[in-house]
Amino acid sequence: MRSGKGKFELVKEDNTIWLTAWGTWTNLTVEDYIKQLRQMALSFASSPWAMSLDGTQWQACPADVFSKLQDNSSWCFQHQLKFGIVMLPEHPLFRWQFTKATDVPKPADYQRAVVADHEEARAILTRAGFLSEKSIQALGS
Repeated sequence: MRSGKGKFELVKEDNTIWLTAWGTWTNLTVEDYIKQLRQMALSFASSPWAMSLDGTQWQACPADVFSKLQDNSSWCFQHQLKFGIVMLPEHPLFRWQFTKATDVPKPADYQRAVVADHEEARAILTRAGFLSEKSIQALGS
């Protein structure tokens, strides 16, 4: 299942949501993202799920979006987000921005990994049980 317009794309695969973010996010972008993400996340019912963020093309965002993103991070943890994968450029501003957007209390069983590429993300999520082996095989075909 794919969705998104403008500054992001969300793709659901097995028990994982893949987020690709680019450009500068405004309040309208954040509201659209939250609405679509929550709709996808609720489809997992109460099963644990993972999320992978490719933020390598994400740009600086105005400070007023952070409280909404923090609220959404809390909502995700309350709705069984158990694993996060992050791909970010080696730029202090964008790493700070991600940290600020997700600066909320995290459950003790939440895990996070910073990776260099999608292949590494896919391998980690498969080992953790959020992606099926068939997904790996399909990638190599």
